[in-house]
Amino acid sequence: MIAIIATIIPPGYLAYIGSYVALIAAIIAVVTCGWREKPVLLHPTSLAILASIALICGTLPWVYHAPQDLLAPVLILPMLTTIALGLLARPAGRVPRPTTFAFICLAGSFIALVGGAYEHFVLGLYRPGLGNNPIHYSTLAAMSGCLALVGMISSSARWRYVFLCGPVLGLACAIIADSRGPMLGALVMSAFGLVMLTIWLWRETMFRIALLVISAIAAGAVAYLMQSGSDRVASVVQSGLNLFTFTGSPDDIRAAFYASAFEILQTSPLVGLGLGQIMVPFEELFPDFVIALGRFDNLHADWANFAAMAGIVGLIAWVLLLVSPMLLLLDRAARQDRSTVLGTTVLATGQLVMGVSNATFGILPQTMMFAVAAGYFLAWMRPRSAQMHTPLRD
Repeated sequence: MIAIIATIIPPGYLAYIGSYVALIAAIIAVVTCGWREKPVLLHPTSLAILASIALICGTLPWVYHAPQDLLAPVLILPMLTTIALGLLARPAGRVPRPTTFAFICLAGSFIALVGGAYEHFVLGLYRPGLGNNPIHYSTLAAMSGCLALVGMISSSARWRYVFLCGPVLGLACAIIADSRGPMLGALVMSAFGLVMLTIWLWRETMFRIALLVISAIAAGAVAYLMQSGSDRVASVVQSGLNLFTFTGSPDDIRAAFYASAFEILQTSPLVGLGLGQIMVPFEELFPDFVIALGRFDNLHADWANFAAMAGIVGLIAWVLLLVSPMLLLLDRAARQDRSTVLGTTVLATGQLVMGVSNATFGILPQTMMFAVAAGYFLAWMRPRSAQMHTPLRD
Protein backbone atom coordinates (compact mmCIF):
# COMPACT_ATOMS: atom_id res chain seq x y z
CA MET A 1 0.00 0.00 0.00
CA ILE A 2 2.88 2.37 0.78
CA ALA A 3 4.43 1.70 -2.62
CA ILE A 4 1.13 2.12 -4.49
CA ILE A 5 0.06 5.31 -2.71
CA ALA A 6 3.51 6.91 -2.80
CA THR A 7 3.83 6.26 -6.54
CA ILE A 8 0.35 7.21 -7.74
CA ILE A 9 -0.96 9.97 -5.46
CA PRO A 10 1.79 12.68 -5.48
CA PRO A 11 1.62 14.99 -8.52
CA GLY A 12 4.36 16.99 -10.22
CA TYR A 13 7.75 17.17 -8.57
CA LEU A 14 6.49 15.27 -5.52
CA ALA A 15 6.17 12.23 -7.76
CA TYR A 16 9.96 11.85 -7.60
CA ILE A 17 9.84 11.71 -3.81
CA GLY A 18 7.03 9.18 -3.98
CA SER A 19 9.08 7.07 -6.38
CA TYR A 20 12.00 6.97 -3.95
CA VAL A 21 9.65 5.91 -1.14
CA ALA A 22 8.32 3.09 -3.33
CA LEU A 23 11.88 2.02 -4.17
CA ILE A 24 12.73 1.82 -0.48
CA ALA A 25 9.61 -0.28 0.10
CA ALA A 26 10.71 -2.57 -2.73
CA ILE A 27 14.21 -2.98 -1.25
CA ILE A 28 12.69 -3.88 2.12
CA ALA A 29 10.47 -6.44 0.38
CA VAL A 30 13.43 -8.09 -1.32
CA VAL A 31 15.52 -8.18 1.86
CA THR A 32 12.77 -9.54 4.10
CA CYS A 33 10.90 -11.87 1.75
CA GLY A 34 13.09 -12.57 -1.25
CA TRP A 35 14.76 -15.74 -0.06
CA ARG A 36 11.43 -17.32 0.97
CA GLU A 37 9.51 -16.41 -2.19
CA LYS A 38 11.78 -17.76 -4.90
CA PRO A 39 8.88 -19.01 -7.10
CA VAL A 40 8.02 -15.38 -7.88
CA LEU A 41 11.38 -15.04 -9.63
CA LEU A 42 10.33 -17.79 -12.03
CA HIS A 43 7.06 -16.11 -13.00
CA PRO A 44 6.98 -15.08 -16.70
CA THR A 45 6.56 -11.42 -15.73
CA SER A 46 9.64 -11.58 -13.50
CA LEU A 47 11.65 -13.50 -16.08
CA ALA A 48 10.87 -10.91 -18.77
CA ILE A 49 12.13 -8.09 -16.54
CA LEU A 50 15.25 -9.99 -15.48
CA ALA A 51 15.94 -10.97 -19.09
CA SER A 52 15.64 -7.35 -20.20
CA ILE A 53 18.18 -6.23 -17.60
CA ALA A 54 20.48 -9.11 -18.50
CA LEU A 55 20.33 -8.23 -22.21
CA ILE A 56 21.33 -4.62 -21.56
CA CYS A 57 24.14 -5.76 -19.26
CA GLY A 58 25.31 -8.18 -21.93
CA THR A 59 25.95 -5.35 -24.40
CA LEU A 60 28.25 -3.43 -22.03
CA PRO A 61 31.51 -5.25 -22.92
CA TRP A 62 30.95 -4.41 -26.60
CA VAL A 63 30.05 -0.73 -26.19
CA TYR A 64 31.97 0.40 -23.12
CA HIS A 65 33.93 3.63 -23.57
CA ALA A 66 33.35 5.51 -20.31
CA PRO A 67 31.69 5.02 -16.89
CA GLN A 68 28.48 6.60 -18.20
CA ASP A 69 27.91 3.51 -20.36
CA LEU A 70 27.57 1.46 -17.17
CA LEU A 71 24.42 3.40 -16.29
CA ALA A 72 22.41 1.75 -19.09
CA PRO A 73 21.08 -1.16 -16.98
CA VAL A 74 20.59 1.21 -14.03
CA LEU A 75 17.89 3.01 -16.04
CA ILE A 76 15.66 -0.06 -15.90
CA LEU A 77 16.54 -1.37 -12.44
CA PRO A 78 13.41 0.37 -11.02
CA MET A 79 11.45 -2.34 -12.87
CA LEU A 80 12.66 -4.75 -10.16
CA THR A 81 9.96 -3.09 -8.04
CA THR A 82 7.43 -5.20 -9.94
CA ILE A 83 9.09 -8.38 -8.74
CA ALA A 84 9.54 -7.00 -5.23
CA LEU A 85 5.83 -6.29 -4.81
CA GLY A 86 5.04 -9.77 -6.09
CA LEU A 87 7.25 -11.18 -3.33
CA LEU A 88 4.98 -9.62 -0.70
CA ALA A 89 1.72 -11.29 -1.76
CA ARG A 90 1.97 -14.50 0.25
CA PRO A 91 3.71 -13.13 3.40
CA ALA A 92 1.24 -10.24 3.60
CA GLY A 93 -1.72 -12.59 3.47
CA ARG A 94 -3.90 -9.80 2.10
CA VAL A 95 -3.55 -7.81 -1.11
CA PRO A 96 -5.63 -4.62 -1.57
CA ARG A 97 -8.62 -5.25 -3.82
CA PRO A 98 -8.63 -3.81 -7.35
CA THR A 99 -11.35 -1.39 -6.27
CA THR A 100 -8.94 0.10 -3.72
CA PHE A 101 -6.23 0.30 -6.37
CA ALA A 102 -8.66 2.05 -8.72
CA PHE A 103 -9.63 4.56 -6.02
CA ILE A 104 -5.97 5.45 -5.53
CA CYS A 105 -5.55 5.93 -9.29
CA LEU A 106 -8.68 8.09 -9.49
CA ALA A 107 -7.52 10.20 -6.55
CA GLY A 108 -4.08 10.65 -8.12
CA SER A 109 -5.51 11.92 -11.42
CA PHE A 110 -7.95 14.20 -9.59
CA ILE A 111 -5.21 15.76 -7.45
CA ALA A 112 -3.07 16.25 -10.55
CA LEU A 113 -5.92 18.01 -12.36
CA VAL A 114 -6.71 20.31 -9.44
CA GLY A 115 -3.05 21.32 -9.11
CA GLY A 116 -2.53 21.70 -12.85
CA ALA A 117 -5.74 23.71 -13.28
CA TYR A 118 -4.68 26.03 -10.45
CA GLU A 119 -1.31 26.68 -12.08
CA HIS A 120 -2.84 27.16 -15.51
CA PHE A 121 -5.98 29.20 -14.81
CA VAL A 122 -5.09 30.99 -11.54
CA LEU A 123 -1.33 31.47 -11.82
CA GLY A 124 -1.45 31.87 -15.60
CA LEU A 125 1.21 29.25 -16.32
CA TYR A 126 1.02 28.20 -19.97
CA ARG A 127 2.10 24.59 -19.51
CA PRO A 128 1.66 23.47 -15.88
CA GLY A 129 3.64 20.62 -14.39
CA LEU A 130 3.53 21.28 -10.62
CA GLY A 131 7.29 21.64 -10.55
CA ASN A 132 7.80 18.76 -12.95
CA ASN A 133 8.20 18.62 -16.72
CA PRO A 134 4.69 19.16 -18.24
CA ILE A 135 5.09 16.01 -20.35
CA HIS A 136 6.01 13.92 -17.31
CA TYR A 137 3.22 15.45 -15.24
CA SER A 138 0.56 14.70 -17.85
CA THR A 139 1.97 11.22 -18.56
CA LEU A 140 1.55 10.27 -14.90
CA ALA A 141 -1.96 11.73 -14.75
CA ALA A 142 -3.05 10.02 -17.97
CA MET A 143 -1.73 6.66 -16.80
CA SER A 144 -3.34 6.81 -13.36
CA GLY A 145 -6.62 8.17 -14.71
CA CYS A 146 -7.00 5.37 -17.26
CA LEU A 147 -5.97 2.68 -14.77
CA ALA A 148 -8.91 3.84 -12.62
CA LEU A 149 -11.17 2.03 -15.11
CA VAL A 150 -10.25 -1.15 -13.25
CA GLY A 151 -12.78 -0.12 -10.60
CA MET A 152 -15.59 -0.42 -13.12
CA ILE A 153 -15.14 -4.17 -13.37
CA SER A 154 -13.91 -4.97 -9.84
CA SER A 155 -17.05 -3.66 -8.14
CA SER A 156 -20.75 -4.28 -8.76
CA ALA A 157 -22.03 -1.26 -6.83
CA ARG A 158 -23.84 1.53 -8.70
CA TRP A 159 -21.37 4.15 -7.50
CA ARG A 160 -18.61 2.41 -9.46
CA TYR A 161 -19.50 4.54 -12.49
CA VAL A 162 -17.44 7.30 -10.92
CA PHE A 163 -14.39 5.41 -12.20
CA LEU A 164 -15.37 6.36 -15.75
CA CYS A 165 -14.22 9.87 -14.81
CA GLY A 166 -10.62 8.63 -14.56
CA PRO A 167 -9.76 8.84 -18.27
CA VAL A 168 -11.47 12.23 -18.49
CA LEU A 169 -9.32 13.56 -15.63
CA GLY A 170 -6.16 12.15 -17.21
CA LEU A 171 -6.99 13.60 -20.62
CA ALA A 172 -7.82 16.96 -19.04
CA CYS A 173 -4.37 17.07 -17.39
CA ALA A 174 -2.70 16.33 -20.73
CA ILE A 175 -4.77 19.02 -22.45
CA ILE A 176 -4.03 21.81 -19.98
CA ALA A 177 -0.35 20.81 -20.06
CA ASP A 178 -0.53 20.98 -23.86
CA SER A 179 1.28 17.63 -24.16
CA ARG A 180 0.37 15.74 -27.30
CA GLY A 181 2.04 12.43 -26.44
CA PRO A 182 0.07 12.01 -23.18
CA MET A 183 -3.08 13.25 -24.97
CA LEU A 184 -2.73 10.51 -27.56
CA GLY A 185 -1.80 8.00 -24.87
CA ALA A 186 -4.89 8.86 -22.82
CA LEU A 187 -7.10 8.54 -25.90
CA VAL A 188 -5.66 5.14 -26.87
CA MET A 189 -5.78 3.77 -23.31
CA SER A 190 -9.35 5.02 -22.91
CA ALA A 191 -10.35 3.44 -26.21
CA PHE A 192 -8.92 0.05 -25.26
CA GLY A 193 -10.41 0.19 -21.78
CA LEU A 194 -13.86 1.35 -22.87
CA VAL A 195 -14.07 -1.23 -25.65
CA MET A 196 -13.35 -3.99 -23.14
CA LEU A 197 -15.86 -2.58 -20.66
CA THR A 198 -18.46 -2.28 -23.40
CA ILE A 199 -18.03 -5.96 -24.28
CA TRP A 200 -18.48 -6.94 -20.65
CA LEU A 201 -21.10 -4.43 -19.47
CA TRP A 202 -23.12 -3.40 -22.53
CA ARG A 203 -26.28 -5.06 -21.23
CA GLU A 204 -26.35 -2.67 -18.28
CA THR A 205 -28.53 0.32 -19.07
CA MET A 206 -26.69 2.44 -16.52
CA PHE A 207 -23.38 1.70 -18.23
CA ARG A 208 -24.68 2.82 -21.61
CA ILE A 209 -25.99 6.05 -20.13
CA ALA A 210 -22.78 6.74 -18.20
CA LEU A 211 -20.65 5.99 -21.25
CA LEU A 212 -22.69 8.43 -23.33
CA VAL A 213 -22.43 11.18 -20.70
CA ILE A 214 -18.68 10.79 -20.18
CA SER A 215 -18.02 10.68 -23.93
CA ALA A 216 -20.07 13.84 -24.43
CA ILE A 217 -18.15 15.66 -21.68
CA ALA A 218 -14.78 14.63 -23.10
CA ALA A 219 -15.79 15.55 -26.68
CA GLY A 220 -17.15 18.90 -25.53
CA ALA A 221 -13.97 19.75 -23.63
CA VAL A 222 -11.77 18.89 -26.59
CA ALA A 223 -13.98 20.86 -28.99
CA TYR A 224 -13.89 23.90 -26.71
CA LEU A 225 -10.11 23.82 -26.47
CA MET A 226 -9.74 23.42 -30.22
CA GLN A 227 -11.92 26.48 -30.79
CA SER A 228 -10.08 28.45 -28.11
CA GLY A 229 -6.84 28.32 -30.10
CA SER A 230 -5.04 25.28 -28.73
CA ASP A 231 -3.36 24.18 -31.93
CA ARG A 232 -1.52 21.39 -30.11
CA VAL A 233 -4.88 19.80 -29.22
CA ALA A 234 -6.13 20.25 -32.77
CA SER A 235 -2.96 18.76 -34.26
CA VAL A 236 -2.43 15.85 -31.88
CA VAL A 237 -3.11 13.16 -34.49
CA GLN A 238 -1.42 14.98 -37.37
CA SER A 239 1.69 15.76 -35.32
CA GLY A 240 1.84 12.13 -34.28
CA LEU A 241 1.91 11.08 -37.90
CA ASN A 242 4.68 13.61 -38.61
CA LEU A 243 7.00 12.48 -35.82
CA PHE A 244 9.44 10.92 -38.27
CA THR A 245 9.37 13.60 -40.97
CA PHE A 246 10.90 17.08 -41.24
CA THR A 247 8.11 19.62 -41.79
CA GLY A 248 9.85 22.89 -40.94
CA SER A 249 8.06 23.05 -37.58
CA PRO A 250 9.48 22.95 -34.03
CA ASP A 251 8.74 19.22 -34.06
CA ASP A 252 11.71 18.76 -36.41
CA ILE A 253 13.88 18.31 -33.33
CA ARG A 254 12.10 15.00 -32.62
CA ALA A 255 12.48 13.92 -36.24
CA ALA A 256 16.20 14.64 -35.86
CA PHE A 257 16.38 12.53 -32.70
CA TYR A 258 14.74 9.61 -34.43
CA ALA A 259 16.82 9.99 -37.59
CA SER A 260 19.96 9.70 -35.47
CA ALA A 261 18.55 6.57 -33.81
CA PHE A 262 18.01 4.99 -37.23
CA GLU A 263 21.57 5.99 -38.16
CA ILE A 264 22.89 4.13 -35.12
CA LEU A 265 20.84 1.05 -36.05
CA GLN A 266 22.48 1.11 -39.48
CA THR A 267 26.05 1.57 -38.26
CA SER A 268 25.90 -0.66 -35.17
CA PRO A 269 22.71 -2.69 -35.49
CA LEU A 270 23.27 -5.44 -32.93
CA VAL A 271 24.48 -3.71 -29.74
CA GLY A 272 24.24 0.03 -30.48
CA LEU A 273 26.78 2.56 -29.25
CA GLY A 274 26.33 2.53 -25.48
CA LEU A 275 24.47 5.02 -23.30
CA GLY A 276 27.35 7.50 -23.18
CA GLN A 277 27.49 7.80 -26.97
CA ILE A 278 23.80 7.91 -27.95
CA MET A 279 23.86 11.67 -28.65
CA VAL A 280 27.05 11.67 -30.75
CA PRO A 281 25.36 10.87 -34.11
CA PHE A 282 22.68 13.49 -33.42
CA GLU A 283 25.28 16.17 -32.71
CA GLU A 284 27.24 15.23 -35.84
CA LEU A 285 24.24 15.02 -38.15
CA PHE A 286 22.33 18.04 -36.83
CA PRO A 287 24.81 20.60 -35.44
CA ASP A 288 22.34 23.44 -36.09
CA PHE A 289 19.97 22.06 -33.47
CA VAL A 290 22.81 21.82 -30.95
CA ILE A 291 23.81 25.42 -31.62
CA ALA A 292 20.24 26.69 -31.37
CA LEU A 293 18.91 24.56 -28.48
CA GLY A 294 21.99 23.33 -26.63
CA ARG A 295 22.98 19.78 -25.79
CA PHE A 296 20.49 17.03 -24.95
CA ASP A 297 21.05 13.96 -22.81
CA ASN A 298 18.75 11.45 -24.55
CA LEU A 299 16.68 10.90 -27.70
CA HIS A 300 13.34 11.57 -25.98
CA ALA A 301 11.68 8.27 -26.90
CA ASP A 302 11.98 4.82 -25.33
CA TRP A 303 12.46 2.92 -28.57
CA ALA A 304 15.11 5.40 -29.75
CA ASN A 305 17.03 5.34 -26.46
CA PHE A 306 17.04 1.54 -26.26
CA ALA A 307 17.99 1.20 -29.93
CA ALA A 308 20.82 3.72 -29.62
CA MET A 309 22.37 2.34 -26.45
CA ALA A 310 21.97 -1.38 -27.22
CA GLY A 311 20.81 -1.81 -30.83
CA ILE A 312 18.51 -4.70 -31.70
CA VAL A 313 19.31 -6.26 -28.34
CA GLY A 314 18.06 -3.08 -26.70
CA LEU A 315 14.83 -3.12 -28.70
CA ILE A 316 14.21 -6.71 -27.59
CA ALA A 317 14.81 -5.63 -23.99
CA TRP A 318 12.34 -2.75 -24.44
CA VAL A 319 9.65 -5.09 -25.81
CA LEU A 320 10.19 -7.50 -22.91
CA LEU A 321 9.58 -4.68 -20.45
CA LEU A 322 6.46 -3.56 -22.29
CA VAL A 323 4.85 -6.99 -22.40
CA SER A 324 5.88 -8.03 -18.87
CA PRO A 325 2.52 -7.06 -17.26
CA MET A 326 0.54 -8.90 -19.94
CA LEU A 327 2.55 -12.08 -19.37
CA LEU A 328 0.35 -12.46 -16.31
CA LEU A 329 -2.38 -13.44 -18.74
CA LEU A 330 -0.54 -16.64 -19.64
CA ASP A 331 -2.13 -17.98 -16.46
CA ARG A 332 -5.73 -19.14 -16.81
CA ALA A 333 -6.64 -17.66 -13.43
CA ALA A 334 -5.47 -14.22 -14.59
CA ARG A 335 -7.39 -14.50 -17.84
CA GLN A 336 -10.53 -15.17 -15.83
CA ASP A 337 -9.94 -12.12 -13.62
CA ARG A 338 -11.33 -9.20 -15.58
CA SER A 339 -9.62 -6.60 -13.38
CA THR A 340 -6.23 -8.06 -14.25
CA VAL A 341 -7.07 -8.36 -17.94
CA LEU A 342 -8.22 -4.74 -18.13
CA GLY A 343 -5.46 -3.31 -15.94
CA THR A 344 -2.53 -5.03 -17.63
CA THR A 345 -3.86 -4.24 -21.12
CA VAL A 346 -4.32 -0.54 -20.36
CA LEU A 347 -0.94 -0.41 -18.61
CA ALA A 348 1.07 -1.98 -21.42
CA THR A 349 -0.79 -0.03 -24.11
CA GLY A 350 -0.19 3.30 -22.39
CA GLN A 351 3.50 2.66 -21.84
CA LEU A 352 3.90 1.69 -25.48
CA VAL A 353 2.03 4.67 -26.96
CA MET A 354 3.59 7.30 -24.71
CA GLY A 355 7.05 5.77 -25.10
CA VAL A 356 6.96 6.33 -28.85
CA SER A 357 7.48 10.08 -28.41
CA ASN A 358 8.67 10.35 -24.80
CA ALA A 359 11.16 8.71 -22.46
CA THR A 360 9.13 6.73 -19.92
CA PHE A 361 11.85 4.28 -18.84
CA GLY A 362 14.60 5.59 -16.56
CA ILE A 363 15.02 6.79 -12.99
CA LEU A 364 11.65 8.44 -13.46
CA PRO A 365 8.20 8.47 -11.81
CA GLN A 366 6.77 7.17 -15.10
CA THR A 367 8.87 4.02 -14.77
CA MET A 368 7.78 3.56 -11.17
CA MET A 369 4.13 4.03 -12.13
CA PHE A 370 4.49 1.22 -14.67
CA ALA A 371 6.52 -1.00 -12.33
CA VAL A 372 4.31 -0.54 -9.27
CA ALA A 373 1.07 -1.05 -11.20
CA ALA A 374 2.46 -4.22 -12.79
CA GLY A 375 3.68 -5.34 -9.36
CA TYR A 376 0.24 -4.80 -7.91
CA PHE A 377 -1.40 -7.09 -10.46
CA LEU A 378 1.37 -9.66 -9.96
CA ALA A 379 0.72 -9.62 -6.21
CA TRP A 380 -3.07 -9.65 -6.69
CA MET A 381 -2.99 -12.75 -8.89
CA ARG A 382 -0.38 -14.74 -6.98
CA PRO A 383 -2.64 -16.31 -4.32
CA ARG A 384 -5.45 -16.78 -6.86
CA SER A 385 -3.21 -18.58 -9.30
CA ALA A 386 -1.86 -20.79 -6.52
CA GLN A 387 -5.39 -21.61 -5.37
CA MET A 388 -6.55 -22.53 -8.87
CA HIS A 389 -3.54 -24.77 -9.50
CA THR A 390 -3.66 -26.54 -6.12
CA PRO A 391 -4.93 -30.12 -6.66
CA LEU A 392 -8.11 -31.12 -4.84
CA ARG A 393 -7.81 -33.70 -2.07
CA ASP A 394 -10.30 -36.31 -1.02
